[in-house]
Amino acid sequence: MNKIFISLLIMVAALTACNSENNKETNSGNRPIADKIVLNDSVKKMLVLKGAAISKQMALVLKKNLKSAIKKESIDHAIDFCHNRAILLTDSMSAALGVKIKRVAKKYRNSFNETSPKESDLYKQYILDWLGRKPITPKIIPDKNGQPVYYSMISINNKVCLKCHGTPGKEMPVEREQRIKKYYPNDKALNFKYGEPRGMWVITFPGYKVVQK
Repeated sequence: MNKIFISLLIMVAALTACNSENNKETNSGNRPIADKIVLNDSVKKMLVLKGAAISKQMALVLKKNLKSAIKKESIDHAIDFCHNRAILLTDSMSAALGVKIKRVAKKYRNSFNETSPKESDLYKQYILDWLGRKPITPKIIPDKNGQPVYYSMISINNKVCLKCHGTPGKEMPVEREQRIKKYYPNDKALNFKYGEPRGMWVITFPGYKVVQK
């Protein structure tokens, strides 16, 4: 996993260098707080590239650890991994890269991942675009603090996912559903089909502050 962190850090550093001409906001101690940016097309493209790189590597880290948990014991053991380590891995990656990474969903398993009202609106639009067979593209939208946030849709793109997120009694045994409910009694992340939207990446960049021209 360290190799993945290192390669991602190099990638993000290279992308950040492209934006080095931005002014920096400083505090009373003259220490840099954030790069001031104008959210024009080139800056949006840079942030989309960074967000895509981070979400891709985060997904690889989770997938690698999940496959290891399944190989070690079973898919049921992987449920324990998801409960005990998935959020810790996400927090570790966030800290290493100086960003805030979240996976959110309307049909969540862990209530920690429930969409906020703003996220719900964005996700609903992704669903409508998907149903209408429109292009699904990432978005960069500033939050209330002026920090740019990357949003992109997560889909069920591996049939193995259905073993824990499919239909009980079909893709997943009913016994597994009961095991999941021991950890997540209010679980909503069931009855998905292959290719369907599952949730959304939300990556906040506190190193930038969006300003008006």
